[in-house]
Amino acid sequence: MKEQILELRQAGKSYKEICRTLSCSIGTVSYHCGKGQKEKSKRRQTNRRKDLVILSKVQHFQDRKLKDKTEDFQRERNGRGNLGRRTITFNWKDVIEKFGWETTCYLTGRKIDLKEPLTYQFDHVISKAKGGESTIDNLGICCRDANQAKHDMSVEELLSLCKEMLEYNGYEVKRK
Repeated sequence: MKEQILELRQAGKSYKEICRTLSCSIGTVSYHCGKGQKEKSKRRQTNRRKDLVILSKVQHFQDRKLKDKTEDFQRERNGRGNLGRRTITFNWKDVIEKFGWETTCYLTGRKIDLKEPLTYQFDHVISKAKGGESTIDNLGICCRDANQAKHDMSVEELLSLCKEMLEYNGYEVKRK
């Protein structure tokens, strides 16, 4: 199709005439004919991918509350009879506004780049098992290792366990 678009453009056809002739979108014609359009498209696509990375993590964080509890599905039923509709309390832009693209793990202090999805996880500061909600105020961003170690403990329980392990292995733990 690229060759056909370029031929019609060289023949003096407008973008709209090319669209009608080839039954394609104006975006497709612009992509092949416009100066710098390929670079702009690649840049937009790269930015969208970065946005989608954090979007999927936000959705996962908020969806976990209805994992496999049918009573939760019943409780979440809305007026139109739809089951399983989740109330979205925040979006990825809210996360960026609160934390920025570069933040630190709230448990270890390690630097985190939100554009690198495999390096961090979203954590319920107060775990779901202990009544924590899927709100932005209960969202903690942490490195994978720390989040997996914390599991469903509170921060205080995790720190107490770490202190106990260190002391058992001969370390002296003092609070700053």
